[in-house]
Amino acid sequence: MRQLVIIGANNFQLPLIKKAKALGLETHVFAWEKGAVGRGFADHFYPISIIEKELILKEAKKIRPDGVISIASDLATVTVNHVAAGLGLIGNSLDCTRATTNKFAMRECLSHSGLPCPKYTRSADILEIRRACGDFPLIVKPTDRSGSRGVTKVFNANDLQMAIDQAESESFTSGHIVEHFIPGREYSVEMISWRGEHHFLQVTEKETSGEPYYIEKAHHQPAALPEPVKEKIISIIKKALTCLGIEFGASHSEIILTTEGEVYMVEIGARMGGDYIGSHLVELSTGYDFIKGAIEVACGNFVEVIKGHDMNSGVYYIFAKPGIVRKITNRTEQYPEIVMSEVYYLRGSTIRDIRESNDRAACYIYQSAAGKLEFHEEMIVFE
Repeated sequence: MRQLVIIGANNFQLPLIKKAKALGLETHVFAWEKGAVGRGFADHFYPISIIEKELILKEAKKIRPDGVISIASDLATVTVNHVAAGLGLIGNSLDCTRATTNKFAMRECLSHSGLPCPKYTRSADILEIRRACGDFPLIVKPTDRSGSRGVTKVFNANDLQMAIDQAESESFTSGHIVEHFIPGREYSVEMISWRGEHHFLQVTEKETSGEPYYIEKAHHQPAALPEPVKEKIISIIKKALTCLGIEFGASHSEIILTTEGEVYMVEIGARMGGDYIGSHLVELSTGYDFIKGAIEVACGNFVEVIKGHDMNSGVYYIFAKPGIVRKITNRTEQYPEIVMSEVYYLRGSTIRDIRESNDRAACYIYQSAAGKLEFHEEMIVFE
């Protein structure tokens, strides 16, 4: 039986664990025990934190797997590629790993290659920031986190240091980056790569809460874009993936499209997009099993991308008012287009102010042949 090492066992990795088992692979899952919802689905579970890459490599050498993989986690890709390199398996280079998990290193690589990026700096000095990035507003973010953690839009010098302190407190390495704010619509591009060839899967349209934290409220596929604009975006992304050294596996590239039609790179992950974008929406909209494809790449037997259909899919998130949950009403089963829903709070728990993605209260996923499903606030109600 073929064996697969999976790094992580949280909700992001659960679809991966289930898919690997459905494909007949023996799963060896490494994760910190707290929050390891995938533990009960794994053939073998190892209570080792995903950041303990040397310990995981030591155990993986005993397993001798056919591949090593994780999805939707920048932090896990560091260990995935370290273990893959140590075992001679499919993975991206360690240089690629650094460039795709550190926002400053990513900006340096992309901008030096002439790819369109916002002006940026990692300085905390106001004069240097203004010289490098221009005037306010600015975006301040950690160099190495996802899920909108520590991201703030800053309008004046008085709030700048607070935003930098917040970003550094969320960063694994206490790093921050300051960028010129680019107004426009946000999109992401989902691709899968094999031996440096990048296969386009889908463009995702993003809705956010706006300033100051830009928490994702919804994602929709396919994005409503004119074909020439879509092709321009795809071309830029393929050059960016090559620039960053992404040769294998899933990628999730975030961009801003201005009203003038200019494309700016926000960031690129050498992994699937979170928020169900890679694990659910791509297959719902295209018919291509993205998780299966990523497993095939990791195990060295990639199969040509074939899309089975052209549908609309998306996910909506519920932003509930802060307070103690007394009652939850879920009406999603009344709508045939809704294929899945999840509630993140229980009765009696306390809903927090929404400052990052983990503070969202619930979500539901749809698939439709008749276009984008409109948001209905009463789908999941917290009282």
